[in-house]
Amino acid sequence: MRREKFHVTGSGQLWSRRRLPAGETSCTMRRPMKMPVRPTFLFLVLLSGLAVAQVADPSPLATAANARQTVPGNWIVAESRADAALQAGFPATAAGIYREILADTALAADARARVTLSLVTALLDTGDLAAADKLLQGYAGPQNSSYHLRAGLLAVRAGRLTQARNELTACRLEELVAPDRGWWYFLAASIADEDQDLTRANPLYEQASNAAVSDLQRARFELGREQSRLLARQAGEDQLPRLRSSMEQFQGQRTGYEFARSYAGALAALGRASEAQQVLERQLAFMPASERNIADQFRLMLGLIAGEGSEAGRRAFRQLLRDAQRPETRRLALHLLARGVKNQAEREQLRRELAALISATPTSPVIEDLLLVRAQSALADKDYTEAEDDARRLLDNYPATTLRPAALGVRLAVAWDLKRYRTAADVIAQLRGLLPAGPERAQLGVLLAEAYFRAEDYRNAADVYDAALREPPLAAPAGILMFQRVLSEIRADRLETAAQQLDTAAAEPAFDAENRWQAEWNLVKEMQKRDQTQAALARVERLLGAGVQGVPEALRIRLMWLRARLAFDNGQPELALRRADELINQLQQSGQMEAALRTEVASTTHLLKAQSLLSLGRDADGVAVLDKLRADFRATTAAQYSFLVQASHLSQRGDLAGAQAVLISFVDTAEYARSEYAPVALYQAALLLERQGLDRHLEEAGDRLERLIKDYANDPIVFYARLKQGDLLRKLNDFPNARLVYEYLVNNYAGHPDELLAQLALGNTLLAQGANNVSNYESAAAIFERLRDLPSAPADLRVEAGFTWGYALSKRGQPEKAQAVFWSVVDTFLLDPTQAAKLGTRGRWWLSKSLLELAQLHEEAGRLDEAQRAYQLIVDNRLSGVAQAQSKLTRFRAAGSTTP
Repeated sequence: MRREKFHVTGSGQLWSRRRLPAGETSCTMRRPMKMPVRPTFLFLVLLSGLAVAQVADPSPLATAANARQTVPGNWIVAESRADAALQAGFPATAAGIYREILADTALAADARARVTLSLVTALLDTGDLAAADKLLQGYAGPQNSSYHLRAGLLAVRAGRLTQARNELTACRLEELVAPDRGWWYFLAASIADEDQDLTRANPLYEQASNAAVSDLQRARFELGREQSRLLARQAGEDQLPRLRSSMEQFQGQRTGYEFARSYAGALAALGRASEAQQVLERQLAFMPASERNIADQFRLMLGLIAGEGSEAGRRAFRQLLRDAQRPETRRLALHLLARGVKNQAEREQLRRELAALISATPTSPVIEDLLLVRAQSALADKDYTEAEDDARRLLDNYPATTLRPAALGVRLAVAWDLKRYRTAADVIAQLRGLLPAGPERAQLGVLLAEAYFRAEDYRNAADVYDAALREPPLAAPAGILMFQRVLSEIRADRLETAAQQLDTAAAEPAFDAENRWQAEWNLVKEMQKRDQTQAALARVERLLGAGVQGVPEALRIRLMWLRARLAFDNGQPELALRRADELINQLQQSGQMEAALRTEVASTTHLLKAQSLLSLGRDADGVAVLDKLRADFRATTAAQYSFLVQASHLSQRGDLAGAQAVLISFVDTAEYARSEYAPVALYQAALLLERQGLDRHLEEAGDRLERLIKDYANDPIVFYARLKQGDLLRKLNDFPNARLVYEYLVNNYAGHPDELLAQLALGNTLLAQGANNVSNYESAAAIFERLRDLPSAPADLRVEAGFTWGYALSKRGQPEKAQAVFWSVVDTFLLDPTQAAKLGTRGRWWLSKSLLELAQLHEEAGRLDEAQRAYQLIVDNRLSGVAQAQSKLTRFRAAGSTTP
């Protein structure tokens, strides 16, 4: 009889019918499937002996396990990046980053205060005095010396000299960090300048310069000095003729140049900037080459009057950057050019100009500054390759550079943005080595711990978090650091150590309740995940029995839910039922819980109660609770999941038709059609049909899967639905169409975590088609060989591929080649302890099959000693098939003892 079978079309989207050619045979190999993980819930684990793919129950603590994220390293890196941008001459860029940091509502109070003051500095540097003043007036942090310094700088810029003097008096030099101390001297000098007390101002400017932490900061002080003096050149209209006359009288002499500067400054102060620029340009046109330093001063003044945003200003600064006599003047020009850029196009233009200077011969005396500014500009535009290249070039070619911390800061920002956390950890360690003990070094210590954490190097992370707790001042609240240390131990699979740390830290006042109980939650959840449900239950019982002092209400309720869940998972449905009822009563008495949390806990607790009742054989009571759950909490995930629970229970009782009806009724309910569980339900329905085994059931299962693929095309389960389609087609002897399915998966799911399962299935299908087709057989063999030797493939899959290849060789009359393949599997995955440790139950089963086949081939060839060694390996390593191997060995030994 000719049967109609379904197959997947070339697009992989639709099922159609075709006639099965006569003579096709079935050769189906079954194996369990690894299923994907959903973002919110543990997902689809196919359990042996069950017909339905199981999903983890909805939990009222689905987000609680991750409620406390890692220490916010992003803002630590961002602050470092903004500080570096500010120092490199990009205050507008720095201001934008500071604002982004301050937008984080979870930012710690001390960090918020520090970043706010940094933003004030950036706004001062951009000349936005109004915004800086407004921000400082709303400042809620401590009014320490750092605050008074910025308030004083703002006041002197705004002409409020009395306030500036008061702020300077309130600001204690010894309390300032090193980069701020030069600014203290600068503020004092600026006040003296405003008082026209040059005798006092000049030494203070020198002290500011000497206190500078870098050449670039020194250049900024010189800029401030020039700007202060330019603003201080006040003159009335009646004085202009005298200044002009003196300038002309001493034309070409040093005295004449000084009068020219005074005349131009006076014009600018009176709002006649264009005339001032013309005066300076005329002087430059006739200035002899011998007066190079004076020419530099004129160009600097010309640029300052024109402004860094004007073409005239940029032209003056470009020439200074290229030709100025003193490196300090070149740095000043570079800073002003950088400060003048406002957008990406201007930054790109600046980088092109810098490229010409960087490649020029002879090398610029400020080459290090050029490289850093270009790196910072590239970083601002997220041109990570150029930023990294320039930072590395600066570090490699100029190892003694004073810009080393800034260059490392660029490398850190690049590594962090690109999620190269191991590289980030290396850079942070180098940065810490350049810093003395203090807040910045401590902050980098916390960042180093988080870099290890994000790189999944949890053991190092735990050690560094521990070190951060011992390095004052703490860069983050102690409770967060303690939580992170415990979480790192949990992630490092050192649960006993984590538990010991928690027990010890619980007595420390710095370990606040929220972090302590979040840590407890993560530990218990991990114990549950590792099937340590009995120990997890005991810990939760002990915690709740102690009265859970200080634990937030929401977390206490969640722990009560977890206690009930653990009891159920531990095979104690009676206790779980009792705990569920206690929690339901508690919810009714609690009047302060958020509505959303109350609904979440209540719905999941009713679900757990129903599961407990069903497990106790109280089906009617269990179904009644499920009905109540769906009526009272219809829109919740627990209500949706309850259909899967009911179907699973019916399936285990053998009522496959009833289970299918529940699943399809769920999917067909309009409000649940887009539920995340709907595709799961369709997949489970297909598996139930497959269990029934008849061809019509397999065809109907294919229809269910096709509906899943069509209606939920973007769901992660689609890959596995297609894989199951191929399996069903192979069961129906439709190998050509099964091959199409697997080829579609291989071609369209490159990089999928389980892509190799499709490749292995494709190999099995080609092998089944290869009886009369050498090409198919050779293609299958090539797949099996590649998978066996693929280092990145799971060990179990590699063993299965090796066995299948050897078995195929054996059945095609190539016993010698088959023996070599079987032995390669044994040698690689059994005799190598490292690889053997990677095998799971399935891999050990395929390994035993390989040894049994190898022993059989040796028997058939008369090599009984080698056959016995193969059987002995099964016995010695306690692989499956021990009884068969032991029986063979007994027979061999008995035969040997009777040999004359």
